[in-house]
Amino acid sequence: MNKLEFRGLTKRFGEKTLFENLTLTVEGPAVLWAPSGWGKTTLLRILMGLEHPDSGTVQGVGRVGAVFQEDRLCPQLTAVQNVELVLAEEKTGYKTKIVSDFQQIGYDAEALALPARKLSGGQKRRAALLRALWAESDTLLLDEPFTGMDPATMKKAAALLKERCGGKAVLLATHDREAIQELGWRVIELG
Repeated sequence: MNKLEFRGLTKRFGEKTLFENLTLTVEGPAVLWAPSGWGKTTLLRILMGLEHPDSGTVQGVGRVGAVFQEDRLCPQLTAVQNVELVLAEEKTGYKTKIVSDFQQIGYDAEALALPARKLSGGQKRRAALLRALWAESDTLLLDEPFTGMDPATMKKAAALLKERCGGKAVLLATHDREAIQELGWRVIELG
């Protein structure tokens, strides 16, 4: 089981302190709960190596599969092609399984044929989530992965996430109480 450890983590933007001296251990899947503006996205970006803390250390992240606040899909590619981008070259024969995953979370043949720029917001979030799940990773960092999904679709996506996260450290930032309940994971309350 991969373990994330934060020791004395502090992040400021100018005069505003987002978090100070954050010390935390995350083993297995957990939900990060904090008020808006606390710095959940910034914390995830630090774990991804996209931001640097003002002080403190992070250990145990390894390779990351991520869902960002914005979808970050290649707009000209289909959802399946966006997932295939994260596969190693020797794993390109997984298209049937990827299509099956999309069908499991509510995609039909029409949606599978569309370029990402023509997908709905919820469809884009599902594509971003599947891309993170298919990436070879030690840690999953998920920023509001269920945004734009209706309750039935969110439940399907949450079930697939629970099935696939395995022994990875997972840190999921959300305000969606229904998703938190559906996942049933440890909730880390901050702020």
